[in-house]
Amino acid sequence: MNDLRLILLLFGAGVILTIYAWSRFQNRPRKSSGSPDAAIRHRETDEPDADIIEQELTRMEQMMAGSNAEPATTESSERLLIISVVAPGAGKFSWDALYKGLQNNKLQFGEKGIYQRVIFTDGRPKTVFGVANLVKPGTLPATGMDNFSTPGITLFLQLPGPQDPVEAFDDFVHTAERLAVELGGELQDQKQCVITHQSLMQIREGIVEDRVLHRVAS
Repeated sequence: MNDLRLILLLFGAGVILTIYAWSRFQNRPRKSSGSPDAAIRHRETDEPDADIIEQELTRMEQMMAGSNAEPATTESSERLLIISVVAPGAGKFSWDALYKGLQNNKLQFGEKGIYQRVIFTDGRPKTVFGVANLVKPGTLPATGMDNFSTPGITLFLQLPGPQDPVEAFDDFVHTAERLAVELGGELQDQKQCVITHQSLMQIREGIVEDRVLHRVAS
């Protein structure tokens, strides 16, 4: 049983399903009248419907393995990258510190209580990656929550997206690193271990290779 499936079965899929649903919502077609690398953990254990978990597990595993992506002749391999910024020990991040960090990194409050990195393409806002609460259902407040605190936050990036994948990944990682420094937290992977620079560079190399293959095929 792989790490992703074990984590979801042990802890429930509330936050991950929220993140995945959000990423699918961001990439849905817009009406004319008018967007295995790391995983999160959370502290609550309410289980969603088993059939829904199984369906989303299959889709997410396909994405992370690249088996759900189109051939390189049409688009780059799909990836769902998730990194946690976690308070040390049993600590928590206060809302004042967290909100300041989100603002310092120019993250905007968006749909479904998720903060977002937004860029404009063709004059329209597009979401590159999001930031959610580590505690399910994953939502964060917009402002003015003096009594709010959380053991951590989760950054998630779906590729391909509206930005060059390497540029998006670099911004994603640098933002996570800056938030960790500003909040006094640490970056963790799916095993609740500190993420190393080497592991991040290996992921980056894979994204670069995907981009090269896509350009050659095009």
